[in-house]
Amino acid sequence: MSSKNMNRRDFLGKASIGLAVSGLGFSALKGDQKEKAEKQKFVYRTLGKTKIKLPVVSMGVMNADNPHLVKKALEVGIRHLDTAHGYQRGNNEKMIGQVLKEMGMRKEVIIGTKMSFAQDREKGVFRLEDGERRPGASEENLMKQLEISLERLQTEYVDILHLHACSSPEMVTTEPLINALVKAKKMGKARFLGVSTHSNEPGVIRAVADTDVYDVVLTAINFTQDNRNEIKNAIKYAADKGVGVIAMKTQGGRRLQHDGSIEVNHQAALKWVLNDKNICTAIPGMTTFDQLNVDMTVMNDLTLSEQEKRDLQLSSMLPGKLYCQQCRQCISTCSKRVEVPDLMRAYMYYKGYENVTQARETLAELSEVQGLQACKSCSICTAECVRGIQIGKRVQALQQMA
Repeated sequence: MSSKNMNRRDFLGKASIGLAVSGLGFSALKGDQKEKAEKQKFVYRTLGKTKIKLPVVSMGVMNADNPHLVKKALEVGIRHLDTAHGYQRGNNEKMIGQVLKEMGMRKEVIIGTKMSFAQDREKGVFRLEDGERRPGASEENLMKQLEISLERLQTEYVDILHLHACSSPEMVTTEPLINALVKAKKMGKARFLGVSTHSNEPGVIRAVADTDVYDVVLTAINFTQDNRNEIKNAIKYAADKGVGVIAMKTQGGRRLQHDGSIEVNHQAALKWVLNDKNICTAIPGMTTFDQLNVDMTVMNDLTLSEQEKRDLQLSSMLPGKLYCQQCRQCISTCSKRVEVPDLMRAYMYYKGYENVTQARETLAELSEVQGLQACKSCSICTAECVRGIQIGKRVQALQQMA
C-alpha cells in the first residue's frame, strides 16, 4: 500500500500491531512477556566525543504537553529529551523537570535545551542588542536564560546546551555567546555544548565541526530536502571530527501536503534518516501515544522494506510539499521583503504539527515590518517558492489563525 492510499488511522493501526509484536509496550506486559520484551535489543550509537550512548530514537518534547506521555517514553526506553528555553513559554522545561523528579531518573536521562537570541536574518548574524522578542546575544543574557532553565528543569546542569537556530557560520562563532557557553561548561552547568540548525545546514554543520568549542550538532535532515546529500556530506565531515550528530525534522511534519490528503510514512521517513550511521539519534516530535508507538517500532530494526523505499521515492517527488526548506530564495520575490521562511515555519507548526500555540509564538517573534502584519497591506502576494509552495494561500491561512 502506498502512502497515497494509507491514511493515518491505517498506518497507526499497523504500527501499533508491530509494537505489540515487538514487545515494546512494557507496561502492558506481565511475567514472561515483560522479561522477553526487556531483552529486545535497541540499536544504540555513541554521540561523538561525548561518549554518551543513546538509542537511535529520542524524544523531541517541543509540542508535547502531557507529562504521562513523557513518562511512557522513558518507561519504554527513551533516554534523551530535547527541549528549549522558549518552548511553551518555559512550561515545556517545567514539565520535564517535574517528570524526572517524580520518576527519580535525572541521572539516567540526557537533557538537551536550547537558548535563543535576537537575529538579523538578512545578514545571518545574531544581534548584540535586544530585539523586540528575543534578548541580545550577550554573555549575560545567555547565563540568565540558563539559570532560569536549570530552575525549571530542577537540575544543577543540562547535558547538552545548544545555541539555537543558527543559519550561518557567523552565528556559530559569535564571540560573546561562545564565551558564555565555555563559561557554563567550566562551571559544570552544561556537560556538553551544541548548535541547532534548520537553515543552511551544510554550512552551519561544517562551521560547528571546525571549532574546538562544540561537541554536538542538532540538524534538520529528512527525505524531502533537495539538499539532503549536501547535508549528509556535512554530517560525515562533522562525525569524522568527533562531533555528535542528532537529527530533527526527520519526518518533515505529519503530512506531505497542506491539505492533509497525503500522509508521511513516518516509520519509513525515520528509518531513512537513521540509516546514516553518522547520525547518533533522532528527536521526532511526539504528542500522542500513537506517535510514540510508531517511532519506537524502529528502535531495533532500521531496515527499509521495498514498499517503504517506494513510498519515500514517490513522496520526495511531490510538488508543493508542506515542509519548507528555509532556503530564503523567496524573500527577494516578496515586495515587502517579509521573513517568508519564518511564516512558512509557523504554517508548518499550524498544519504539519497541529500546534497553534507554537505557530503563534513563531509569528510573534517577528517585527511588524518583517512578519504577518506587513502582509495585510498587500492585495496580492508576490512571493514565489522555487519548490512550488503556494505562499499566498499559506499566508491567508495564518492570518485567519492569528
